[in-house]
Amino acid sequence: MHVPLAALLGAVRARDAGARFYFVGDFVNRGSESRQVIELLISLGEGAQFVRGNHDDVFDQVLSGESYTGETSEIQRLAAFQWFMQHGLDQTFLSYGADMLDLEQVQRRPSLQSLQRLIDLVPQDHRQFMHDLPAVIEEPDLFIVHAKWDPDTAADSIASRAGSNAKTRYALLWGRFTADEIERKKRWRRRGFFGHTPVYNYADDDAVDDEVAPPIVRDDIVLLDTGAALGPLGRLTAICAETNDVVQTDRQARTYFTAGGK
Repeated sequence: MHVPLAALLGAVRARDAGARFYFVGDFVNRGSESRQVIELLISLGEGAQFVRGNHDDVFDQVLSGESYTGETSEIQRLAAFQWFMQHGLDQTFLSYGADMLDLEQVQRRPSLQSLQRLIDLVPQDHRQFMHDLPAVIEEPDLFIVHAKWDPDTAADSIASRAGSNAKTRYALLWGRFTADEIERKKRWRRRGFFGHTPVYNYADDDAVDDEVAPPIVRDDIVLLDTGAALGPLGRLTAICAETNDVVQTDRQARTYFTAGGK
């Protein structure tokens, strides 16, 4: 996803040279270019902010032994590695130069010593980037969470509200909205932006399979996962919070623009 991401950033900057970027998470385990994606994100410096996705959280747990939602025991760290080897972690480590035979050996006979040899392939600044990812970004007029915030809970000071409540912390990174929750009135005074759940999950049963699903854009909620890593019709999506203009790129790095309200 490195090339489509670079194309998306370029397309946005072509329309607004001073654009500030906010990202909704899941920067790894989504293809063969995780290292290049992280390098690109780090290079954005102060011009961008990022929230932690569930894939990022698992990667952090594997790398550091700590995470926002997972347990910190050594057993759980190794279990997280084995679990997410089935969900793209192998591709992430391969992007850092790991050997597939080594990955398979660690998966079969996991130990902290063998896992550390894989972790050593990941540059320290990449590990720190993953470890520093917050679970929420809060601005006066909007907030950004990877997965879900309860529509019946006020959205002021989300980070402090989540606190040590494990269920709420889990929902921020792993939860999914129902179609009814997307459409009904919420107790939020700010607009929420989310990723995590591909928007085609909410498509009508009679939707045509070969159609590109647009982001879900409402006055109080925006869902931006348009399946870039999940199929040939998927796209990376950016939306302007002020105008609702949408910029997208596909896997061939072709760009698409939709004016707000269209």
